[in-house]
Amino acid sequence: MAAFRPTLSVAGAACAALFVCPPPAHGQWSAAPVVALGAAIPGGSLRDVMAEGVTAKAGVWMRAPRVPVGITAEAMFTRLWADRREAADGALQVGAMLVNVTSRRHEGRLDPYGTFGAGWYLFNNPEDRYRERHAPGVNVGIGEVIAVGDRDYFVEVRLHAMYTATTTGRAWTTFLPLMAGVRF
Repeated sequence: MAAFRPTLSVAGAACAALFVCPPPAHGQWSAAPVVALGAAIPGGSLRDVMAEGVTAKAGVWMRAPRVPVGITAEAMFTRLWADRREAADGALQVGAMLVNVTSRRHEGRLDPYGTFGAGWYLFNNPEDRYRERHAPGVNVGIGEVIAVGDRDYFVEVRLHAMYTATTTGRAWTTFLPLMAGVRF
């Protein structure tokens, strides 16, 4: 149960920050659900023992009129399969609670954007690779929004880096999801 306390603390802090920030003087905050699905590519030392996998996320994107950034609160799940060439046992499963700042323009049907944020990552321990099963982390990415009617479809790529306690010390563990999704 102790592993979930940091997650609740991060999620609670993110929610508190959203309610403490005053709304813009001439507009209201609006929220839109976001869902996405895609492939995940292992990075760094994970490439030696893990193969590509899948990732999914769901969240809420919040924005205000005439403000150049939005805030996204997300829950993400990634599964990287064991690389059979190295005879690894088990897959790496990562769950995360993230809060991101996302740039936005909304000047046309095609709008590029950037995103960065932080969160708390929970993961299993294949091959006794990690001393702990949770870690703080950051993410940074780019994407393209395609507006069709009242929905925004998007494609994005993000680099996630978890600061994990491994059996040989602390290290950055990275993976790269490539996702397509919709913002309602």
